[in-house]
Amino acid sequence: MSASTEHRAGEPATHGETPGAAGQDGGPGTGRPAGNGLATASLVTGIAGITLVTVIPALVCGLLGLRRASRHGPAGRGPGAARCWAGIGLSVVWATAGLYLLPHLVRAADPGCTAYKGAALTAYNRVIGDLSSTSQTTLASVAAGSGGSKITRDMAHAVAALNRAAARSHSAATSRDISRLSRQLQTVLADIRAGSVVPDSALAALNRDSAAADTSCGTLNV
Repeated sequence: MSASTEHRAGEPATHGETPGAAGQDGGPGTGRPAGNGLATASLVTGIAGITLVTVIPALVCGLLGLRRASRHGPAGRGPGAARCWAGIGLSVVWATAGLYLLPHLVRAADPGCTAYKGAALTAYNRVIGDLSSTSQTTLASVAAGSGGSKITRDMAHAVAALNRAAARSHSAATSRDISRLSRQLQTVLADIRAGSVVPDSALAALNRDSAAADTSCGTLNV
């Protein structure tokens, strides 16, 4: 007598199927949490976004990951949603920082700015040190003395370095700002050589023109 294959009432028909095989990758009905590789990719590329190279991939993976997460849980809180938001947030931070820094980096690469931030700024800071350590009374009478020769020599050197930097600049605005600082320094130098008291307004103008040159060359004040 052959084995009966008749389906009995109350017994499920298996037909060789393995329970749960219809969703082995995770998700509803599998008993396992759904995976979200896009969420992990978003987080990893978001961290690497400090190089600005992976900012867009982090955003794309994050948005696609959120879409996948919404299929397996409440909107914005499904599997991997936290990683997606972290990746998106990091990419936005890096993109914002890049947009802020890029103009400064472009200006700083100008040949005139390279010269300004090198020899010219070193010479100018030496002059500021001379002026800070010398009283107005002394400045008014040092032109003929040994101290005066050092101050005037340092100023002449700074003026020449600033003029070279202005001449090398490819930007008309940057060249103008560096030249303005050079002219103001020449004015102070002329006052010292004439034995005149350097007015406070001239020193204030030096500070103002120096700040303008720094800004033109992309110097960040933090």
